[in-house]
Amino acid sequence: MPRRPKITQLPPELRAQLEKLLADQTHGGYEALSAWLAEQGYQIGKSSLHRYDQRLQRSMAAIRASTEAAKIIAQTSPDEADEHSAAVIRLVQSALFDAMLAVREAEDADPAEQVKLLTHAARAVAEASRASIGQKKWAEEVRAKLDAVERAAAREGKTLDAATLEAIKRGLYGG
Repeated sequence: MPRRPKITQLPPELRAQLEKLLADQTHGGYEALSAWLAEQGYQIGKSSLHRYDQRLQRSMAAIRASTEAAKIIAQTSPDEADEHSAAVIRLVQSALFDAMLAVREAEDADPAEQVKLLTHAARAVAEASRASIGQKKWAEEVRAKLDAVERAAAREGKTLDAATLEAIKRGLYGG
């Protein structure tokens, strides 16, 4: 079983400081970080810091990409049928799937810890799937209600003008 990286064994507050320095890239290089950690009483080499930084940067890039995708979705499409929620659920499912793959491929993870993480991820996927099913059910119910209103109006020989349809949509979708 591979050794756990020394960085994962740092006290949480020191690890948080290290991650902040790596994230905002104000550390002055891995040698400087290694020296700073040595002052704190921890001997961690610049190569280990570089590998950890690469993983951290990949994680942050994935989060930025997901955030940007959510912003684009919100800006480019109206949310008449709660499609944003569906998109967010899909993003979460995708991220969870990627995380599960990463856990399986992690070189330095303890097998028992991998099982624990995969169990948590599987639960999260199941919850996201339930949310997706619930969202789809809700959207179908809304469509059925709108169709019923249109059929009722058609039976009476009436047509629904744009303003009436807009009022119905606001009533059904909220807002």
